[in-house]
Amino acid sequence: MRKLAHKRVLAQTGSLLACCAGFTAATKTGLVVPFMFCHGCPLASVACPIGALQHFTAVRRFPFLVLGTLGIAFLLLGRAACGWLCPFGAFQDLLAWASGRGTRGRPADAAVPRLDAWARRGKAIVLASTLILAYLLASTTFCWLCPVGALFAAIPYRLAMPSARMGAFFYVHLVVLAAVAIWAMRTPRAWCRYLCPLGALAGQANRLSLARLELDETRCTGCLACLAACPMGIRSLEGLGGSECILCGRCVETCRTGALKLAVG
Repeated sequence: MRKLAHKRVLAQTGSLLACCAGFTAATKTGLVVPFMFCHGCPLASVACPIGALQHFTAVRRFPFLVLGTLGIAFLLLGRAACGWLCPFGAFQDLLAWASGRGTRGRPADAAVPRLDAWARRGKAIVLASTLILAYLLASTTFCWLCPVGALFAAIPYRLAMPSARMGAFFYVHLVVLAAVAIWAMRTPRAWCRYLCPLGALAGQANRLSLARLELDETRCTGCLACLAACPMGIRSLEGLGGSECILCGRCVETCRTGALKLAVG
């Protein structure tokens, strides 16, 4: 099953390279992708879905193309793009691996379940707040704080333009990124679990998407090794494949009886 891990790393690497293919105007497609990436990156070839939604909200226009593109992607992939394609998700995976948490998730009973369940609603709160503030202030307010923008836009821009003067929000970005990075080293995929506004949208499509996680109960022994390995801290077998699942396949890799598998169709 380690082949699945290798495929995931290759997919994440390929996704990052594709997102940074904007060397010329012809390759700056502006295509909205179903995961977080900042179009402020000097080499960005794609557009951030949350940034695009904010823009259309700020100018009071309905985002037909953005929602249509995301809708199709979510119906095909569900939240699999988070687990397989998102560069910021890969960054968190790397941090978890470096901190020694990359091959094991948090045990199912390690935190207060009710508190954890409430905290996961943070994604929806961030999404709603982002759109409301964009409408009221006519600005892409989430981008002022976004750690994804810090990693893939602010820092690369500073490296590409060392003589440029950086404003206060550059340092705000760095502080937010550092806080999220430290959190992700202690709690795998912390951003994805609790704060990612796109995850609040994508997770709702998991039950309808073509990509899904299947559990064969006749093979399951109830050892719960799958839950211990889950980077999203899912606490029950019923939660596998649900709105919090990023379909990364870590549970599939861990299952010794072959009770779990990723399927399409």
